[in-house]
Amino acid sequence: MRSFSHATILTAKLVIIGVLGLALGIPALIIGGFVAERSSRRDQVIREVSATWGQAQQVEGPVLSIPVQTWREDEHGQRTTRTVWVHQLPERLEARGNLEPEVRYRAIYEVVLYRSRLSLHGSFPALDPARWGVRPEEVQWDRAVLTFGVTDPKGLREVPRVVLGGEVLTLEPGAGRGPFLDGLGAKVRLDPTPDDGEGVTIPFEVEVELAGSESLQFLPLARETDVVLDAPWPDPSFEGAFLPEERSVTESGFRASWRVLSLHREVPQHWRSDDDLSDSHGEHLRSSSFGVRLLFPVDAYQRTMRTVKYSVLFSLLTLLGFFAVEVGGKTSIHPMQYGVIGFALCIFYTLLLSLSELIGFNFAYVVAAAVIVSLISAYIHAIVRSRRLTGLCAGVLAAVYGGLFIMLQLEELALLLGTILLLVLCAVVMALTHKLNRNGV
Repeated sequence: MRSFSHATILTAKLVIIGVLGLALGIPALIIGGFVAERSSRRDQVIREVSATWGQAQQVEGPVLSIPVQTWREDEHGQRTTRTVWVHQLPERLEARGNLEPEVRYRAIYEVVLYRSRLSLHGSFPALDPARWGVRPEEVQWDRAVLTFGVTDPKGLREVPRVVLGGEVLTLEPGAGRGPFLDGLGAKVRLDPTPDDGEGVTIPFEVEVELAGSESLQFLPLARETDVVLDAPWPDPSFEGAFLPEERSVTESGFRASWRVLSLHREVPQHWRSDDDLSDSHGEHLRSSSFGVRLLFPVDAYQRTMRTVKYSVLFSLLTLLGFFAVEVGGKTSIHPMQYGVIGFALCIFYTLLLSLSELIGFNFAYVVAAAVIVSLISAYIHAIVRSRRLTGLCAGVLAAVYGGLFIMLQLEELALLLGTILLLVLCAVVMALTHKLNRNGV
């Protein structure tokens, strides 16, 4: 009867441990909220610093816009005129630039900023009204506008130097046309293509010194767009609609080159717009942007959140491991003491979060795990008064935290590793409890 009662007690305790492990999901949700709040605060700091320095930048242009005066007669013979704009994209565009990143600090948060000097070269095709579908006499060559812009003009450290066909242009804010009405614009007088159609291309050069934060993007404006970027930053993220054709990433920095054809986008090389304000080609071009983002090697908040997501599983693993040690060692741990151990397991995540903001995730993980393992091991030793059982419990904790750390490093294999850990723990529990039965232990 006593043996049956003991087995019943162990069964009840096992049920309590399961309920307790699931209940630990509630503080895990609260801790997850803390992580999201701190991450949101970090993002707010980045936005505040970027707003005063220069936000994520995107180079837009150059684009030529030429007005065309057209007319038509209505049914009463009255002539009405209107102005449409012909927008011409470059035939060729080559961009070369280097980024000089730096890390700024506000309180405990880090913000990556950069300076960049860009050099753009290329040419526009010969300006042929017949190709645009208009008559030469309708084109107002003296009112043409060249548009060039960046996402955040606050990041411009000097007025961009623009040369079109040998003529130095002066860019003015709010004078942009075509797909980038918010860009800088400069009036330019153009020469039409001769009647024989043997026009020459119009070369251009743009030199710009730019400050920004986080990322730098380009648009595939030309029939053939070539971009080369390099920076002493070892953790780039190449993003956008196109990945670089060639790239080299080392501990000292990266170098990447893109080559994008006009066939890869939806926007034609030239088009007419009756109403400049309704021109939607700018959004289509922006959706085809490509470039690089400067990442920090470790996002402490993202990895801490991933750790919290595994909290219920690993709390159950730890408590079941202690239960196996309790049964195998023929000792007794009170359900209330299991609750105290569960509370200590929750402290690990808040300790990890607070330390990772100061000393980096990996080092913070080691420190937090060492503190919790030491704390719980001392508590277990005070309960069981056995060095051997205390060592077993400490080993269980170390294995759990070690396995979790490896899972965080091997994201793609996290499920497989977690399943293997569960199988190992299940085998251990089976080995330690195989003599439990209704008649005795």
